[in-house]
Amino acid sequence: MTAKARQLALTPRNITLTPDWKLESEDTISELTLLRKRIGALESLKESKEIEDEIYVELVDSQKAGYLEKVKAAEALAASMKRRLSEVTSNISSLTRYLVNAKLDHKSGELDDETLKLAQGSIEPTLRPLIAEKTDLTSSLKTLEQVLPARVSVG
Repeated sequence: MTAKARQLALTPRNITLTPDWKLESEDTISELTLLRKRIGALESLKESKEIEDEIYVELVDSQKAGYLEKVKAAEALAASMKRRLSEVTSNISSLTRYLVNAKLDHKSGELDDETLKLAQGSIEPTLRPLIAEKTDLTSSLKTLEQVLPARVSVG
């Protein structure tokens, strides 16, 4: 099995890879949330007259530019995560279909117990991490889409 990852955790019993999309989505969610808060804080400072208009305009333009740039990157990341989710879902379907066919062949007498165990032993260890990745991808994608604005207007 191969995987792209920037983070690897080793324990005596497990190797845990954190995929790039996971780290990128967490970073992006955090950055978008922070930028949104900073823009809101600037609005509040302006309304309470704690900041001069000139400084406000300069700072808000800078924050909005960073925000728009991060939104574009987040949209590209979401598209990439959707492609990966589709790929993982397809792999799960294929492996599940193969496993069901092996069980069907066993029930009908075409496969003996040992061959079924061999098939299960080769499929199930691959299926479990794929199912976990699908669950994680779905959850991360939902969270990412929640922090993305419905529409972006400049002005």
